[in-house]
Formats: sequence, structure tokens, C-alpha cells
Amino acid sequence: DILIDDTASSADLVAQLKKKVKKRKIGDVCRFVYDRAMPSEFLDFLVDAFRIQRDELVPGDKHLNLEDLRHLPNPNKSLHSLEKPKPMKLTVLDEKESIFNYVAKKDLLLYYPYHSFEHFIHFLYEAVHNPETREIMVTQYRVAENSAVINTLIAAAQNGKKVTVFVELKARFDEENNLATAEMMQAAGIKIIYSIPGLKVHAKVALIRRRGLNGEKIPSYAYISTGNFNEKTATLYADCGLFTCRKEIVADLYNLFRTLQGKEDPKFTTLLVARFNLIPELNRLIDREISLADEGKQGRIILKMNALQDPTMIDRLYEASEHGVQIDLIVRGICCLIPGQSYSRNIRVTRIVDSFLEHARIWYFVNY
Repeated sequence: DILIDDTASSADLVAQLKKKVKKRKIGDVCRFVYDRAMPSEFLDFLVDAFRIQRDELVPGDKHLNLEDLRHLPNPNKSLHSLEKPKPMKLTVLDEKESIFNYVAKKDLLLYYPYHSFEHFIHFLYEAVHNPETREIMVTQYRVAENSAVINTLIAAAQNGKKVTVFVELKARFDEENNLATAEMMQAAGIKIIYSIPGLKVHAKVALIRRRGLNGEKIPSYAYISTGNFNEKTATLYADCGLFTCRKEIVADLYNLFRTLQGKEDPKFTTLLVARFNLIPELNRLIDREISLADEGKQGRIILKMNALQDPTMIDRLYEASEHGVQIDLIVRGICCLIPGQSYSRNIRVTRIVDSFLEHARIWYFVNY
């Protein structure tokens, strides 16, 4: 990992990152995992050669990278290898059909990797070639190397479209790739907005702004996802993505991009945006379930997320539990909430470990 001054301006941030990523391969060792059966004199030699602190030593086993084991041949033919389902393409959204026309009639929710990420690439591709496309706006957090998404955005700029991309340089371990792709996009004429001091933008959103050729109002399109714009990880991570042309969402998303450029007051009517209106609304939703539970009605909350660590929000869930609200938590990683206690007797925590990385965030409040 690299540490940077998060209060610096965008230009200073870029300069810091360019300097520090070059040193990543020659930095101090922060953890050294070794075969515990290694001769002590050889371990002493390595400690001296690489200037390793003794408290950074972690004894391990002979084979350290267990990921390699999955490439070995199957020793037992009776054990069938797990075949992951092939991503499904919706017949109503094949390459001959217009995603714009479909979404103009109703919202579309896809769930990757069960659905194909190619639908999103098709969505961008259609924006590139649609004569009514006025501007394409996208956030970049993590993208694949030789990214189809980036290549399509470059094609849009070369096709005369206005393209704006917010690049989060503080995406851990993707800083170098994000810098390289940002410079490549900038060279193609794309407007790049870099990280904001004191704020890490984790949103994965895209906005296609359109205007009729004669100036008439026609639908613009928003895409909101829990997953990165990365066609490679979209086959491994379970994520959901929403296509919509609802005016209130389109307006909020445009406001968000203008806020990231420092041009707008952060006011949102429909979208919940962290650091602006997310926490007050979560507290309101929890209060609503508590009040209904106090009236003897059903109070119900289901939250699916990557991790649960915020002490204040954990206390709110404990409070809801004590009032009789039934709560299900589906937490992929770290969960600091303690179930099975008197104050959490109405809370159940489930962890999903399966073929795909559970990455989606879905929050359900039954009385919303």
C-alpha cells in the first residue's frame, strides 16, 4: 500500500502517486511469509539480505500460494470440476436491438455474472453511435487492462462526442493502471476529473446525456451499479446494475457529476450519496421500522453488504433489534456486529461463500 496526502490538490495528488508507485517494488518489507521448515541459517541470511524486521516474519507452510493448486490436474476423475454458468445474454438485448429503446419503456436490472457484462458495453457502444448523444459521463474506480470500456469511451471522443470521466486515483493497488488509462483518455480528448481532496469516490455510475437533433427533449439514460466497469471481474464478482431513464435519477446523477467538478451544491432528491444524504436517510428508515415494531406491526430489515464495521450504525441495528425489528444481515467480509446477545436477539448474520465473490450491496426496508 502507499500513503499519500489526501488533502492535496488534484495536480499534487497525481505527482505524489507517480512518484510513489515507482517505489512500490523497492519499498520496505511489511510481511515476509516463509516455510517454517526452512533452515534457520538460511532464514537469517534472508532477513539480513532484505533488511527484514523480525516482527514482520510470518511462519507458513511449504506451498505459500494456494491459488496455484487450482491449476493442478484433477487426481480423481470421479470428482467433477465445478462448471460456472456461462453469462446469459438477454434475447431482447441482442446486438441488433436498441438498449435505449428498451430502457425508455421500463427499467432494466441485470445481475452479473449470471447476466453478461457485454450488455453494458453495448449500452456505451450505442451511445457512441447515437447522433443524439450529447455527453457521456462515467466514474472510473477499477478497470481491466486493455479495457473495452476505456476503448469505447476513446472511440466516443474520436467520434466527436463530449466525454467526461471521473478517475479515482486512490483505488488501492489500481493507482498505476488508473493513471495510465487517464493519461491515455486525456490524449484522446476526454475530459478527466481526478480525485477530490478528502473524498474517495467509490460510485460506479454512468450517464448518457441526450438531446434531440431539433432541440426537443428526449430521454437521457443513467446506469448505477455495485460493480466496477471491468469486463474481467464481471465474470467473477456478483454485482447488480440498473439501467434507467427516470428523470429524477438522471437529474441527480448529473448533479453528482457536477458536484464532483465543484460546480453544484450537493442536493439530491432520489439518490442516496455517502457524505451527503446517505446516513440521515438510513437513520430515518431504521426509525420507521422501530416505530412500526413499537405499534405491534412488522418491522423488517435485510441488508446485504461487503462489510459492517461502523460503530454508530451497528448500535442503531442493536437498538432496532431491542425494539423487535427482525433483521437479516448478509455480510461477505468483516462483520463487527455480535449476534446471539440479548441486545441482538432479533438479528441473524449470514455469510455466503460460493463460486463467485459476493460484491452486491442491497438494502431492504419492508415499510419504506
